[in-house]
This record gives sequence, C-alpha cells and structure tokens, in this order.
Amino acid sequence: MRHLLDDLHAPHAALLRAALALASPPGARLAVDIGCGPGLKAGWLAERLAPGGLLVGVDIDRAALAEAARLRPGAWVVGDARDLPMADRCAGLGWCVAALDLFGSPDLALSEARRVLGPGGTLVVASAAQLWARPRPWPAGLVAAWAERAPPPPADGLGDHLAESLLAAGFAGVYLRAYLLDPPGRGLAGAALPLAGWDWLAARLDGLLAPADLAACAAAEAEAEPEPLAVLLVAAGSVA
Repeated sequence: MRHLLDDLHAPHAALLRAALALASPPGARLAVDIGCGPGLKAGWLAERLAPGGLLVGVDIDRAALAEAARLRPGAWVVGDARDLPMADRCAGLGWCVAALDLFGSPDLALSEARRVLGPGGTLVVASAAQLWARPRPWPAGLVAAWAERAPPPPADGLGDHLAESLLAAGFAGVYLRAYLLDPPGRGLAGAALPLAGWDWLAARLDGLLAPADLAACAAAEAEAEPEPLAVLLVAAGSVA
C-alpha cells in the first residue's frame, strides 16, 4: 500500500477532522496523540477534552516534538509507541493518525495504547492508503435519501484488517468507517456512501426509494468493479 500522509491534510483536512470527531467521544480528562509528529492534528484532539483536560503528544522525533510545542500547549513527550512512557489506565482518549503502520510492531503499539487507556477509554486509529475497493455509482435518489444520515460502514471487508487488529489487542465495541478521498469536499456521508453495501443500506431506508431507484441501486451493487482508490480508514475501539 502507498501511504498518503500528505492527503490527510489539505485538501482533505475537513473530512479527516470530521471523521475523527465522529469516532471520538468528548470529555476526556487526558488524551494522548500517539505518533503525534509536529502536532498537526493535536488541536483537533484537544477539542475532545473536558474543560481543563490535558493533551499529551508522544513521538520518537525530538525535532517534531519541538515544533509541536512551539505551535500549541500540551505535554510533548519523547517515547516509543511500543513502550509508551505513561502510567496504566491514565488516559480517556487516544489517537493514532497516519502512524500505526510506521511503527516497528503495530500490534504491540495497539496493546500499549490499550494499557494506558482507562475503563471506558477509546482509541481512534486512522490511516490513508491506496486500496482496492468497489465504488458503487448510486442513483441520485439514494444519495439524496442518505444526505443527512451518519456515514455507513464499508462493504467487501474493506478495513477489516484494522478492526481485527483492535479486537486482537483487547478492544471492544469496534467501530469502522471508510471514506473515499477523491474527489475531495463531499462530506462524511458522501465520501462513505460509495463504499457501502446495498443490503446494509436497503434495510435502513424505511421505504424512502421509488421502485425505479431500488432497481438502480441493485444494478449499481452488481456492476461495481474493484479498482485502486485513495481511501481513509477510521476505526475505534473501547476499553471495557
């Protein structure tokens, strides 16, 4: 997979920010940005904190941490994601954005994240890559019917490897969403809808579509062919 680290910022920053916020419960007293780099996303994570909460950024790159400290307040700590310099069960929310696959042992990094999250804490993991996916050319009726709804989950096993890694690390209640990065500017539902399966969508439309649209949706599902696409995956898991 070709990682699209730059694509997680402009022109896709709005999509990434919204997708991370949707997956992240608010009100943490302490939140940790694992593999924070220069803190490009730390301000977004700070928005999920409770009043007076503390943001901690962890990275092995001292120069990046110095840049992060220059840009915004927080505790910027040199550390390895596979051996986080944090106490057990101290955090309420963790982010690992565009970093998990860069660690020497992603599974160990997830286990460490679980260790530092307290009961009810949430880890949110996001990555962007060129993946084989089946985009559905849904008819306008379906797009309009779903415009104000939450983004649906992906079909075809897209992103299952990430969800399975969270489960293997001991996280529960795993949440997974996938978003097309191109073209930009479509919003969460618009970016997720082409990657959703018709069976899942049809069961939640409450008879809103005309028979012609239903037939067009079934045809779009059948005709969709896999192709390499730039996809943003966002998964989250909680600590019981």
